[in-house]
Amino acid sequence: MKFNIQLIQILSVVFLLISVNVFAKPVSNMGVPDSLTLFDFESDFDLASTQTTDAKVSLVNQAGSQQLFLETGMRSGAPGVTIKRANGSWDLNPYYHVKMDITNTGEQTARIIFKVGDPVDGMEAWQMEIRFDLAPGQTKTVSDDIITSPWRFTKSLDLLAMRAAPGQAKSDLSAINQVKVTINSPDAQHKLLIDNIRATNPVRWVEPEGFLPFIDRFGQYKHAHWPGKTLSVDDLRQQAIEEDRELAANPSPANFNQYGGWKDGPQLKATGYFRVEKYNDVWWFVDPDGRLFWSHGVGVVNAATATTGITDRESYFEWLPEKDSAYGVFYSSAGRASHGYYKTLAKRETYNFTGSNLYQKYGENWKQEFERVTHARIRNWGMNSLGVASDKALTMQGKTPYTETVWVRNTKKIEASNGYWGKFHDVFDPSFRSQLKKSLSNRQHTVDDPWLLGFFIENELSWGAEGSLAIATLASPADQPAKKEFLKDLTAKYKTINKLNQVWGTQHASWNALLTSTETPDQLKAWDDLQLFYKKIVQTYFSTVRNELKKVAPKALYLGCRLAWANSDTVIHTAAEYTDVISMNKYQYNVTNVGLPEGVDKPILIGEFHFGSLDRGALHLGVVEASSQSHRAALYTDYVNSALLNPYIIGTHWFQYAEQPPTGRGDGENYNVGIVDLADKPFSELVDSIREVGGRMYKFRSSAAKNGEIVQPKKPVKLDFIQVDEDAHTRSN
Repeated sequence: MKFNIQLIQILSVVFLLISVNVFAKPVSNMGVPDSLTLFDFESDFDLASTQTTDAKVSLVNQAGSQQLFLETGMRSGAPGVTIKRANGSWDLNPYYHVKMDITNTGEQTARIIFKVGDPVDGMEAWQMEIRFDLAPGQTKTVSDDIITSPWRFTKSLDLLAMRAAPGQAKSDLSAINQVKVTINSPDAQHKLLIDNIRATNPVRWVEPEGFLPFIDRFGQYKHAHWPGKTLSVDDLRQQAIEEDRELAANPSPANFNQYGGWKDGPQLKATGYFRVEKYNDVWWFVDPDGRLFWSHGVGVVNAATATTGITDRESYFEWLPEKDSAYGVFYSSAGRASHGYYKTLAKRETYNFTGSNLYQKYGENWKQEFERVTHARIRNWGMNSLGVASDKALTMQGKTPYTETVWVRNTKKIEASNGYWGKFHDVFDPSFRSQLKKSLSNRQHTVDDPWLLGFFIENELSWGAEGSLAIATLASPADQPAKKEFLKDLTAKYKTINKLNQVWGTQHASWNALLTSTETPDQLKAWDDLQLFYKKIVQTYFSTVRNELKKVAPKALYLGCRLAWANSDTVIHTAAEYTDVISMNKYQYNVTNVGLPEGVDKPILIGEFHFGSLDRGALHLGVVEASSQSHRAALYTDYVNSALLNPYIIGTHWFQYAEQPPTGRGDGENYNVGIVDLADKPFSELVDSIREVGGRMYKFRSSAAKNGEIVQPKKPVKLDFIQVDEDAHTRSN
């Protein structure tokens, strides 16, 4: 059986690689060397071609080979080295990978980012990097894909609105002149040996004729085959019959109570609502019946996850039904997207392949069947929570504990601020409180609901490095309310503009001149004031949210804003003061060292994590890479085990329930991140791991606490000033 499983995995990858032959004839790539050396650090390498950030480099001889020795500090969010070609650049269009040999000679595991080139576009920059962990003493050859598939079209099809489109480069590869190696948000100093950076694996060039359409009637990638691919409506219906039998036979872990709490565990105070408590020096949720509860959940549980744009892309799909047919309800229109091609269009038409597939699977009652089966699956899988942005119809049925998600839109922003999802709120403008109240006004149904885990208010806000929002405030126009508030504080402190000029080293003629100026001061000289106002912004945000939330739902837990990227001590300390739970989205291989600054003791909920692979028709693996579906499953077990052994973490929520469409959601994300695929079929390997972890999680965590096996995260070093490196604030963290 083991051999057969491995054979299936190998064949699935082979099918994906040779799928190009289904539609096109390969073109010879004769004359392209198997590899191209970029940097080998031998005798002719000049250290002057390196640029360091909070790091130093030298050349050392190891086993007869000269290598680059990198030593990094902790004062930057991304300490490391940029290695530039001394003259000219390389055309890497003929290659699929850029590889590097790297050894960790330090004493701590290093979380490393390897980036090829220097794209101006933030999304391209992220696509051109790979993130990996390297244990002490470990040597690894890492491979960064610079092409989305092992083959390329001889001429561009200009495929639109996808993070990864087949047959295309991830960025302009015609003039690559650098690579970059950095440590992601370090909590220790690191030492690395780097060698043999090269472009490898020549791509196969193919003619694009016959590629379009490349999406089948179920929303799947058409030009590949893999185990379990849905090929007909009969496949859908047969899968439903077989799954119903399995769900009926194994409805729930035996140690779950009605909420999914630990039925056989200790009896604590029952309040009728979810709360948090530290029990035996380990944080937990406590369910309404007073039982320990660990939130083993999944987010974005709804019947529209494979909604994809069809505007300007009609030729991509082999089947788009008539709008006056029964399938017409799955067409809709949407506004401007946050990123990508559809950000340029005010309106776009979409088609919901998730709903369409469920209709073909279950018939007229597909919505009710989706709800029934989803609740049954979650309990069968040993899960007990509906995470961020899940369907209200599901959350209100009293079957699975849920989180409520509140978005605060249409507020005035700090104009000079920036972030992945947009500018930061100007919390001193009245629109922030009024829009927050408006967003909370339709949440009355949650006030007395015992199934409510708590409220997420917003998501992945860009707090930036310490002081950054204060700097952005000074760089904003004179009518910015936050800037007026900052100047009010500065006027009260310094009294005269001359005294401020003396401290800051500036030459403002008057307070009004400072108000109208968009120049920013020397950060070191103005640091005390920048840090103080940054803290005021953060405190105003969290205190305003807590006050307004508790007016609406006084008994509900405030689960925070799902922190991502690098967050300063100020953000963590303030979140701990005002939230009941600190939520974090952590895209990494484990959360062993996810902790809190000195003096902060608060529960942590992991709001997002996932692993993705390209072996089942996906075009983009997502944020954290797995090599196969079996590898995804193994990584899931490792990740959740590390969370169960962390005394702060009280739950993990996988992102997301169903796979994203190959043609991308509105902002282009087309990741293999689902527990179920596009045709609503569970990835069995992943489900097996989820079920195994869920069935033992209570005894595992409790026994670890009793036996002293809980792993205490290292306390991060507190720094007075953090260098800002924008590369540290990318999509994954």
